[in-house]
Amino acid sequence: MTTQSPNVKQLKVAATKATARAAAAKTKVREAKATLKQARKLFKMEKRAAKEARRRADAAVASARKPAASKPVRAQKPSPPKTEPKSAAKKLKPRRVSKPRVPKTASSMRSAADVAKSVIERLHAPPPVLPPTPIIPAPPPVARRPLQCGALGRPPGKRIVIRMPKKKTASSHNS
Repeated sequence: MTTQSPNVKQLKVAATKATARAAAAKTKVREAKATLKQARKLFKMEKRAAKEARRRADAAVASARKPAASKPVRAQKPSPPKTEPKSAAKKLKPRRVSKPRVPKTASSMRSAADVAKSVIERLHAPPPVLPPTPIIPAPPPVARRPLQCGALGRPPGKRIVIRMPKKKTASSHNS
């Protein structure tokens, strides 16, 4: 039968009020973050629109700069046919025409948040299951017979003697 002191009651009331204030502050912060995010999105959209308008204006100016009236072209005199020089130069292979680079589209770029999310998912995923290593059976043992002299076409027990021809020297040729 303990009774609570007035100080404890005041502290509990103050604690509940503080938690309510903290929750309200959190919601205000979330709302502020959301409005900031929206403002950034709008800013980026406006920036892209301005850049696109600038590009279009530059293209219009470039197309307007084309010469309006060009000088008439004179008729050229037919030139005599050219003959190839007697010593033909080494023919060069024509160069390959390089392919023009295609700029990456904005949709192909991933945001840092997407990259981080995929990395975290890969870290939490179980490791990939690899196929079992194949078991290669050892080749069956081959029965080998000892090599006998008779198998080489010589009578068994006969020693092999290899005779090398004598080298001829300069003194043996002269005599």
